[in-house]
Amino acid sequence: MSKKESPPPKQQPPKYQMVKDYVLSQIETRGFTQNDRIPSESEFSKLLDVSSITVRKALSELVNEGVIYRIRGKGSFVASQTASAEKTSNLVAFVISGVDLYDSSYMQIMRGIQSFLGKNGCKLIIEFVEDDFEQERELVLGLIESRLKGLLIYSSDPEAAKSYLGEVRKKSVPFVMLDRSPAGYPVNVVTCNNHDGAYEAVEHLIRQGHGKIGFAAYDYHLSPEVERYNGYANALSNASLPLSDSRLFLEHELDYAAIARLVREGELTALFCANDKRALDILERLTELEIAIPGQLSLIGFDDFESSKFAKVALSTVKQYFDVLGYESAKLLLEIAEGGSYGNKKVLLPTSLVLRDTIKPFEN
Repeated sequence: MSKKESPPPKQQPPKYQMVKDYVLSQIETRGFTQNDRIPSESEFSKLLDVSSITVRKALSELVNEGVIYRIRGKGSFVASQTASAEKTSNLVAFVISGVDLYDSSYMQIMRGIQSFLGKNGCKLIIEFVEDDFEQERELVLGLIESRLKGLLIYSSDPEAAKSYLGEVRKKSVPFVMLDRSPAGYPVNVVTCNNHDGAYEAVEHLIRQGHGKIGFAAYDYHLSPEVERYNGYANALSNASLPLSDSRLFLEHELDYAAIARLVREGELTALFCANDKRALDILERLTELEIAIPGQLSLIGFDDFESSKFAKVALSTVKQYFDVLGYESAKLLLEIAEGGSYGNKKVLLPTSLVLRDTIKPFEN
């Protein structure tokens, strides 16, 4: 009968880890508190029966991790937990709420974020949330309890987000909002120049001879859509054209038959849409109702989704650069986290007018 082999002896952790664990446990149990002086190298050597070289290695690692700090001639002291987290964490969390995951624009945003973070030694955690604000709120409140360098937020409901942004600030977690932000609540936000992009689109329609131009929203409660509406309204006003309530379509669910009737009656010759989702939906539905685009109605969107150029009639639109949005958001977040940015900033990114096949000059 063969002799049963005994298991290999359990490997002991290095001695310097014992010193580190002792310091960390004392901090956790509040034996050492913030700014307390901890024992010297010689005191630790006697207390834990280890060499001074072992103690020195352990304390050096704790300094590098931001757990303690040294003052020449005085000794080592416990750092604040906030400072420790900022020094040791290289994790950035990106919360994306209420989005269509098949839309490549969000992949472009993530690529932009990763491009900047990768160059600066940070790692990205991506958290997707379905269109459920309570889940978004709980997720953010959970994340700020962990060690993060900062937080990027693409919220489904920026107004409601005010309910948790105060808690994020209390925890001193740096954060930047992407694309949209709550009204009347100063935050760091990176977004495209929605007003000017919309203004340029409507101005082009006016130059094409259109005077009866409508506006169709998708989620009008969001700040980008309000800004795009303002660009639309200002372009009409500056051209001395009337702003008619009958040509405003601000509900999420539209009456396509009513829109088609306005087109047939000559009361609507062009339509500016708050985003490409709305424009592509209108293109599909009005075509089913035998409205010719652009023969009877010129149509323009906003965003320049990948699918827009491949629609049954290639969609004219206002292009925003989603990769730049991600890159600049990550850049601003790190500036804040590392103390290089003060005050709340609103960064506006440029847009471009992209003309395809859904616009034609108005003919009487």
